[in-house]
Amino acid sequence: MENKKRIFTVLCIDGGGVRGVVPARVLQEIEERTGKPIAEMFDLVGGPSTGAIIAAGLTVPDPQEPAKPKYSALEIKNFYFQHTPKIFPEMKFKGLRKISSGVMYDPKPLEDALQNSFGEAKMKDSLTHLMIPATDIKNFRPVWINNFKGQKDPSPEGWSSMPMKDAVRASTTAPTYFPAKYYKTVPNEDMPNVTHRHALIDGGFFAGNMMRRMLTQAKKLAPPDAEIVMVHVGTGNVDHSLSPEEFNKLGPIGLVSKSSGNLLISLATSINAEDIADDVRDELGERMLSFDGFINREADPQDPTPTMDDSSAENLKALERFAEKIIKENSADIDRLCTMLKHRSYAEELHQDSKVALQALSEKLAEPKTVKSLAKLYKKILSFASGIDDGSKPEAGDAELKALARRLTETHKNDLDRIYNVIQDRLENQSKILNSIKEAGDDLTKFVKKITGIDQKPENDNQNPDDKDAPNGGDKPPTASYDAPARRRSGGPFWPGR
Repeated sequence: MENKKRIFTVLCIDGGGVRGVVPARVLQEIEERTGKPIAEMFDLVGGPSTGAIIAAGLTVPDPQEPAKPKYSALEIKNFYFQHTPKIFPEMKFKGLRKISSGVMYDPKPLEDALQNSFGEAKMKDSLTHLMIPATDIKNFRPVWINNFKGQKDPSPEGWSSMPMKDAVRASTTAPTYFPAKYYKTVPNEDMPNVTHRHALIDGGFFAGNMMRRMLTQAKKLAPPDAEIVMVHVGTGNVDHSLSPEEFNKLGPIGLVSKSSGNLLISLATSINAEDIADDVRDELGERMLSFDGFINREADPQDPTPTMDDSSAENLKALERFAEKIIKENSADIDRLCTMLKHRSYAEELHQDSKVALQALSEKLAEPKTVKSLAKLYKKILSFASGIDDGSKPEAGDAELKALARRLTETHKNDLDRIYNVIQDRLENQSKILNSIKEAGDDLTKFVKKITGIDQKPENDNQNPDDKDAPNGGDKPPTASYDAPARRRSGGPFWPGR
């Protein structure tokens, strides 16, 4: 395989109401080209508004097979064809409703569709890391309804325990289209009767483009040796460029009218979103792929309408055609992405295999008892890992060492080097301690011999006891010489001149 590096994959899906048909169709193409579900190819998935429907729909587990996703991208695409005509029904005087006060649509068809799709699944059940944004208008702050697999939920509200259907309902509450989603949380488990009430609306209101926030989280979640790959799938951009004269003619009603795709909201979010996308692209380079296009009915009458709520059969088909156009224009990049996603599984398998080899080699490095034997073993492992024949005579166990060393990735080679240094330092310290103990023992032995006289020779050792010329003929000193101290004791202290 050409690409053996580990990658951490991020999928960011834009909002846009019925235009969710577009990213669903693009993701369907990726699933078909790879033969794998999105949940197996991406580590972190997220999106606001209709992007939340797709993100949650592709990562919610199947109750019958909890390790697999409940829906394919094709089934999510069909969700829009099946449910959006009820969620955004045709109505009389729709044009007048768009500039009137109050919300336009009854949320019940949307809530029924979400209940039918997600059941009682919670955010923490998602197969991947999952991020869904919402806006709490009651407490005037952004809300991130997240689930990071294997991590404790840091939010006092416990958003990871929120039902998926409620999280998606909150994020899809586009201003003026649906009423806010009210939701209660219990910030303190010790006080279950004390609840906080939240009024949640569309996360796209502040997170029109989630790429920057998702990239920040990916850096925290990704393994240290993994490269981050960001995939952005849009719902079709709308050209809102206006001449000064055209902008001045709009007036307040023109800015908030939904007939032009809700221009005020689009102006507030789309420019910021484009700036974020450029920023992420500058950071990731070729590891950032974006699949989107511009909706321009003047240039191409076959393009869909830019509005979020045109659920007519004609427009839904136009949205699918628009997605096909994006796929055709970006086919080479989609192939490149699919290759990376296929290699992702291969690289992850290599990493896990290398991890097992690292553990086995670490245990072998712990066996030598001296620094010299450790260095010899490690030199042999390095030769095997690099494929270099050092010309040494094969020894028992070399075949196993060679097989293990060849399985190491570059990251684990560096890890093994650090392990070797730790073991080497330990053996050197043990050697120093043993030498210090030995030296201390030698010094102690000399000291004991010195004070006990064991190592001292008598002054007359060289004299012959039978030598008549020797003092006292070699006999013991006279007894009187031993009595002197006794006499001093009987006469009291011996003072000079006494």
